[in-house]
Amino acid sequence: MSPALSSRAFGRPHARALAAALSLLALALVLYHSLAGGTLLSPNAYDSYLLQAQNWLEGRAYIEGGENYPWLELAVFEGRYYLSFPPAPSVLALLPAALGLSLGNLWQALWALAALAGVYLCFWRAGHAPRSCAFWALFSTLCSNFFWLACSGGVWFQAQALNFAFTVWGLFFWLKKQCAPAFFLMALAVGCRPFTALFAFVLWLGTALGAAKERRWRSLAAFTAPPAAVALALGWYNFIRFGNPLEFGHSWLPEFVRDGGQFTLENFWGNLWGVLRPVTFTSSLDLSFSTFNGFCFFIASPIFLLWAADLARAAAKKRLAPKDLLAPALALATLAALCLHRTMGGWQFGARYTVDLIPFALWWYLARPRRPLGAGALWLAGAGALFNFYGAVYMLSH
Repeated sequence: MSPALSSRAFGRPHARALAAALSLLALALVLYHSLAGGTLLSPNAYDSYLLQAQNWLEGRAYIEGGENYPWLELAVFEGRYYLSFPPAPSVLALLPAALGLSLGNLWQALWALAALAGVYLCFWRAGHAPRSCAFWALFSTLCSNFFWLACSGGVWFQAQALNFAFTVWGLFFWLKKQCAPAFFLMALAVGCRPFTALFAFVLWLGTALGAAKERRWRSLAAFTAPPAAVALALGWYNFIRFGNPLEFGHSWLPEFVRDGGQFTLENFWGNLWGVLRPVTFTSSLDLSFSTFNGFCFFIASPIFLLWAADLARAAAKKRLAPKDLLAPALALATLAALCLHRTMGGWQFGARYTVDLIPFALWWYLARPRRPLGAGALWLAGAGALFNFYGAVYMLSH
């Protein structure tokens, strides 16, 4: 897949459509937090990134008094407590930490809105009409399992929302052929969710091979230096904490130290079933689904159902070139890697790890010929919005 170009200006129709899409997601988040008891401006007890940023400002790479936070997933190494997640979100948390603010839920809402805007601009850059851009922006956020993540500023959800935002904004700059900011943002996404490295590397490799073929060595160096700097910073930070540039800390969580490693082949089939298990009805027509390790991700995020249908339709009509299989292949490889983890995210609504795969679907659609949105696609978007809002409220009492 190669970057697309758009000759369309971002005029009033696009500005209005983007504003409408942003306002819908913002309204949904305000309504959710109202039902939660007015929590949009509340601190989040699971905001480990803010806690890490506060310790950074005091000159520590570890979490002082970590034993006082037993509800957080903190790594224990040589008697000290550390954030066990990739630290890129903590960099953004430095500002509220310096100002003495603790607005984790609002912070998360802002990242969600930034993610929606990034998706919209990607499709605008690819030449889509305002209505189509708004559809894909909403379909991948408000109408997907991403919405539940957007409702809480907890450490797990912040990582995924920021990974999504960095990835789609990276795609936007890649489409503009501004590769230095594109790969810098993709590297930051890896600093939120390490498995995004596969997507980032494939994008970088394709661009690097093109530059090398044309002997544009300065250009190659220019767009490789920013992500390399991020990678070096992440590796250095891991090394000074754990003596291993590839160790973010999860291996030193007490549960993994006690019961074995976090990635094993034994986990694969159970986790795969977890993200495929159906949502059913009881005899009284009440919904029945698992709130541990996920359920069918095609239901939680209907964008995957539309993608699967469009892939099958294109294959049946023999309109799939080899390059069109790259995005689904990368999505399946990433899903397989996620399924090796000890859990698929524990307590949750939907299949939250699979939200990381939505950018692959967007990338695929960005490279496909534009077509009118059918009634089926619009129905899936509406159903996704209703189901995920229901799920977010459901989890308040379960």
